[in-house]
This record gives sequence, structure tokens and C-alpha cells, in this order.
Amino acid sequence: MTKLNYLKDTYLFESSSEILETIEDEKGMAVILDQTIFYPQGGGQPADTGMICSENAEFKVMDVRLNVDGVVHHYGEFKNGSFQNGDIAKLSVEKEKRILHAKLHSAGHLLDCAVDELGLDGLVPTKGFHFPAGPYVEYEGVLENGADLIPTLEKKINELVDSDLIVEDKSLTSAEAEEQGVWAPEGKSARVVNFQGFPYCGCGGTHVTSAREIGSVVVRKIKSKKGKTRIAYALK
Repeated sequence: MTKLNYLKDTYLFESSSEILETIEDEKGMAVILDQTIFYPQGGGQPADTGMICSENAEFKVMDVRLNVDGVVHHYGEFKNGSFQNGDIAKLSVEKEKRILHAKLHSAGHLLDCAVDELGLDGLVPTKGFHFPAGPYVEYEGVLENGADLIPTLEKKINELVDSDLIVEDKSLTSAEAEEQGVWAPEGKSARVVNFQGFPYCGCGGTHVTSAREIGSVVVRKIKSKKGKTRIAYALK
């Protein structure tokens, strides 16, 4: 199991780790580390990219995935050299991309808070897409004349940005997670995240530390179809 250091600090852009193994599978060449700051794609958030460098090799990370056993695979290609098991390597993630992904992810959570503040009780969040190309949150439930609500929702979410709510996170034991209806792998802890004063939800992604770091949010579209409502947003 890979130690996931990105959970502790979104703004940890450089670190070091031990090379455990270099493998090749159907997705390509992958480096396995004992610990990582690279976020693996999942939960609607894209993977980090960057470099893994030892004294004798440079590996460009282009995709990152977490398998069912909790092992992170860093996919990419060697720019030069090769790793030996046991090498100590420097890890560096692309700072601008990491920050953008964290802002987009946090904005999706803040959108949930704005929906809650407006009393749109018929909407229950089910999934989010926090990629730079067309982020949105999808809800169970339908909004009549959703397009008319765009100015009100946009105003509310930016009021929450200006209030600079703190992002909180904590770990639940597997028993606590089960009791509170949060999914966790059997026998393992679960991480929950919330904006201060709002309900938390299970989340393994990266986030800003407070709402004002997100910047201005634009609500692009509200569309209801087949019992679901999708709210698309963007950052200015």
C-alpha cells in the first residue's frame, strides 16, 4: 500500500520517496513508490503530472492510478536512465495544474453548499466532474426552470467564496464510517471533507484551504433530464 501524502497537504509540490519497483502493464510503464504526493485520477478529479528523478534517471509522470490494493501506479516514460529498486527519488508535481484541480474540486463542493443554502431540498448530489474541460455536479432530482435560477445560484456561491469558509477534513475509522453512512474500504479508514458549517462527505481529493482561494465562480448551465439535474460551472 502506498502512503498518500497529498491527503495531508495540497500544497506539497516536492518530496522524496523510495523506488519500490518499475513495472509494465496494459497501461504502460509504471513506477511504484513507498509514498507519493501525486494524486491518482478518481472521484471526478484528474491525476497530477510531473517528474520522478533519481541520481541516474528522470521519469516523466503523465498519469497516476490507485489500484484496489491501495498501490499507486505512476505511469509515464523515462527521459533518461532507469531506476533500481531502493533508489531514493525526488518527486515534483506540476504546481499550476495541482492548484487548478484543487480549486475546481473545492468549487464543486462549494456548489453543494450553495444549493443547500438556497433550500433546494429536492437535489441530492450524486457525482462530480472536476476536470478543467467542463466541470459540473450532478444531482438526483429535477429543477423546474433551472436556467432562471442561474443568477441566484451564482450570487450565492460567490457570497460563500467571499465569506472565506475554511475547508475541514478528518479521518473516520471503518466503524465510524459505517455508522455515519460514509463508504470506506473494509477494515480501513475513510476521509471526509466539508466547508466549515456545512455537512461533510466522503472525499479523497485535493482541496484549497479556504473558499476565497477558489476565486470567482460562474454557473454556466443548469439542465434537468430523466430525473437528474446537472449544474455546470467554471472559474473566472
